Amino acid sequence: MRNVSIMTELSTEKVELALVDDLKDSILRGRNIEKNMKSVLSGYNGLLRAARNFKADYATLIKQAKELGIDPPAQLKGLEDIADGFEKKGQAIKRAYDLFR
Repeated sequence: MRNVSIMTELSTEKVELALVDDLKDSILRGRNIEKNMKSVLSGYNGLLRAARNFKADYATLIKQAKELGIDPPAQLKGLEDIADGFEKKGQAIKRAYDLFR
């Protein structure tokens, strides 16, 4: 009977160790995903920079057009909307990125 008790105890310990290994693997996978997400999300800076650069150049162009008394090209309005989208998305991604800090 002592052998059965020892075998049962060893089997229980083996199961417990396997569960601990599974838990550690889950945490390791989660950490790797966090690291990858942080890396990808850090690109929000590029979106915000693109929006800022566009807006600065756009403001300069509008000012110069007014000084010359001409209307800026109509298609620029559509580009301004795209730049606004860059800014909104960049801000949203920044908030997500901040969760990984």
